[in-house]
Amino acid sequence: MRRRGFTMVELTTGLSVMMFVVLGSLSLLAYGVRFYGKTYSKTNLNTGNEQGLRRIIETLRSATSVAINSDGTVITYTLPKLNTTNDAVTGEKELADPVVSDGVVRTFTVNFTTGKVTDSSSGRVIVKNVTRTDPEPTSSQYNQQYVPFQMTSIGSIKGVTVNLITLEKTSSGTNYLRLKTTTVVRNSP
Repeated sequence: MRRRGFTMVELTTGLSVMMFVVLGSLSLLAYGVRFYGKTYSKTNLNTGNEQGLRRIIETLRSATSVAINSDGTVITYTLPKLNTTNDAVTGEKELADPVVSDGVVRTFTVNFTTGKVTDSSSGRVIVKNVTRTDPEPTSSQYNQQYVPFQMTSIGSIKGVTVNLITLEKTSSGTNYLRLKTTTVVRNSP
């Protein structure tokens, strides 16, 4: 009679193969967890700061006057005056015709010490983790300072370029986001 079972060589081979499968699976799991953390951090950084940039651009687009300080870190603006009565169709207050300033001076200020962009009209921080220098080693402006707000012209119309670089350090490395866009100032003379 022959005994049924596995030989020592068969058991060792089977366990070795099983060990490689388990180690491979654990390695993939660890990579997935690291990738998830990095992606979550980037998404979190991008979402809040892109919304802040959108708010700056939409506000400046409707401004009646815009001025930028000498180092480009403070932009001062005024908004159009609104009618005192609500529009019968929309139910909202419309712009006064002709368009004139409401006389309230507001600012967006970039503070590189705190890494924040603040809105003087609400006192809120609208962009976080702003860095003063370009951190991208492959950039032509690597380790150089940049100007956050610049006046420009688009044809004969005034425009503003907003350029912000945000930086966040995480356990999986350093993530940065470049936010740059240009808008026309529609109500500016």
